[in-house]
Amino acid sequence: MKVFIFSITFLFLFSCSSNLEIPDESSTLKDSDQDLISATIFQVVGDYNGNLWSREWTQFIYDSLEYNTGLLENDINEQDLQSINCSNFNSLSKTQRTMFWALFMSSVSHFESSFNPNERYYESSMKKYSEGLFQLSTSDSSYYSNCDVDNSNILDPKENIRCAISILDVQIEGSSRREPGRLFPDSYFYWSVLTRSSSKIKVQNFFKERVGELLPFCL
Repeated sequence: MKVFIFSITFLFLFSCSSNLEIPDESSTLKDSDQDLISATIFQVVGDYNGNLWSREWTQFIYDSLEYNTGLLENDINEQDLQSINCSNFNSLSKTQRTMFWALFMSSVSHFESSFNPNERYYESSMKKYSEGLFQLSTSDSSYYSNCDVDNSNILDPKENIRCAISILDVQIEGSSRREPGRLFPDSYFYWSVLTRSSSKIKVQNFFKERVGELLPFCL
């Protein structure tokens, strides 16, 4: 008799459990936690005879952001965000912020080097070269963490991008003398294309012309 009752109880419990809905793990994620746009389809076309931002470089940005998490955590000045049509950045997920920085950094690079990783320009006032996608100097390694550029690798897009992300991270972090969260600082920090009035408006327009397609969640 005890065996019979145990069998009935077991069948009842099994029947109940089989009717329970076990939520799919992916369904519990918020829409904002969508996957990154694959670097292989993150296409940014420049304004100069169709010059292209390499998809591989986008992946380098994704990878570099793993070591510069401040860019994924710190809020951005609202006025700066409005100037590039992404006023809701501060409510975006880290995944979406990662894609934001890929487009923003490619916008900077477009006006620094025209997407030319071998670009070199001698800064006579500083007596040194600005080099690569983001026109960096080998001396930057002495001032920024996760930056290890030297004469042998500064033109390597991976190293150039990693260092540039570190520099931007410091810019956004701010300091006792610099306002945090500024995409376009009021005073010069590193890239003049982000501070000089005639240049920053070009960066802003470049970003705005592409944000709807690549970052629809910004709008």
